[in-house]
Amino acid sequence: MIEPKAAIVALTFVLLAPQGVSAQIASKVEAGSITTQQDGEVPSSVFSVAPGIRVDLPYFALTARGSAWLTGQQWQIADGTISGNLISPVYNHFRAEVIGNASRAFFDQSLENDQVDGQARLHMLFSQNSGIWFGGGVARPWRIAVVSAVDVTGGGAWAKLGDAMLSGTFTNFFFTKVAATRDSSGATAACGTHNDPVALSPGASSLSSSAATAPGNDCRRQSRFSDVEGSVNWAFGWLELTGQAGYRFGDSYDVTPDSRRWAAGTAVLWITNRIAAVMGGGRVPANPSRGLPARNYTNFGMMLSTSSIPRTTVPVAPRTLAAVRDFEVRSLATGTQKITVRVGGVETVEVMGDFSDWTPLVLMRRGRDMWDITLPVSTGVHEINLRLDGGAWLAPPGLPTRRDNFNGDVGLLVVP
Repeated sequence: MIEPKAAIVALTFVLLAPQGVSAQIASKVEAGSITTQQDGEVPSSVFSVAPGIRVDLPYFALTARGSAWLTGQQWQIADGTISGNLISPVYNHFRAEVIGNASRAFFDQSLENDQVDGQARLHMLFSQNSGIWFGGGVARPWRIAVVSAVDVTGGGAWAKLGDAMLSGTFTNFFFTKVAATRDSSGATAACGTHNDPVALSPGASSLSSSAATAPGNDCRRQSRFSDVEGSVNWAFGWLELTGQAGYRFGDSYDVTPDSRRWAAGTAVLWITNRIAAVMGGGRVPANPSRGLPARNYTNFGMMLSTSSIPRTTVPVAPRTLAAVRDFEVRSLATGTQKITVRVGGVETVEVMGDFSDWTPLVLMRRGRDMWDITLPVSTGVHEINLRLDGGAWLAPPGLPTRRDNFNGDVGLLVVP
C-alpha cells in the first residue's frame, strides 16, 4: 500500500488545524528516524511520520493514530489504530472501564494483518494517588498464520509519588489456532498429539499444539504465557522520562529465550508547550497475535502538538482544587470574560454558574497544564463553581464564597 507525499502532508495539516468544538481535542505529529533489528539480522532504518488525534468527553475518549514510512523515494503506510475508551463515574471508590480497538498493520507483503479487541476493567481507587484494577477481554486477529483468537485476563496497580507515576501489570494470554490439516502445498498434514511447536516468523514466540484434534480436517492448537511488566513515568518541568521492564512466563514451546526479558525507555523534552524532542530505545518481546518477532529499536525525532496529549490512561480519582495553581478571570471585550485555570494531571476541567444557567461548560486544554474558556458574562456579581475530572463542584480558589441552596459553597465572581 503506497501513498504519495501529498496525502501525508494533507493529513498532518488536518490534524494540526485549530480545533473549535466543545469536546477536548488534542492532536500531534511525530516525525523522525526509527532503527529496528531482529536477532541475527542487519539493522534497518526508516524515516517515520506518525500523526495522532484524541477526542475527550467527560467519560469517553476516542483516539486514532497511524504511521507512514519513507522507504527509498516512496511513502508506505505502516499501521493504523482506532481506540475507544468508556469510563464510568466513580461510585464508592469503584470505576468501570470498557476499551475497544481496531487496528491494521502493513509492513511488507509478508506481514499484513488486522485485529479487533475489547476489554472490560474494574478499578478500585484507594485515594487520589493509588489504585488497582482487574479485568479481561478478547482479541480476534486476521491473516496471522499461528493465531486465530486470544483471550486476555490480568490486573494491575498504580501509585503516584510526587511527580512520578508507578505502575505494574500482570497479563495472561491464551492463544487458539484452528488450522486445516493440509499444508500450503496441499499435502495432508497430521495433527500432533504432543506439544509440538508451531513455527512463527524468525525470533517470535512459538505456539504449542496441545493436541486437541477437532472434527473434520482441522487441528486446534492452544498456547498460553503470562507477562509481568513494571513502568515508571516521571515529569519535571519540561522533561518527561518513561521506562518499563518486563518478564514473560511460559514453557519453552511457547516462549523463546529472546522474548523472556525486555526493557525500554523514552525521554521527551518539551521545547515549547507544543514542540518536543523525543528519543528512546530498548527491546520489545514477540507479539504472536500480530505476527511480530522480538526486536531491538531506537528512535529519535520531533513532536508537534496542538495541546498536551494525556500521558496516561490510568483513570485516577478526581483531583481536588488544591491541585489548581492559578485561577484567573480577565476581560477581553465588553461583556466577554476569559477564564483561565492552570492545573496539571487532569483530563477535564469544567465551570458553571448563573451566567450559564448552571449548565457545565468544558474548558479547552492549552499546553500541558493550561485550560481556558471565553464566555459572555455581564457586569455584576455572579456565582461560579469549578470541577476537575468529574469530581465535586467546588468554589474556585482565590474567590470569596457563600453557602448555596444545597448546603454547599459557591464562588462569587465580580465583573466590573
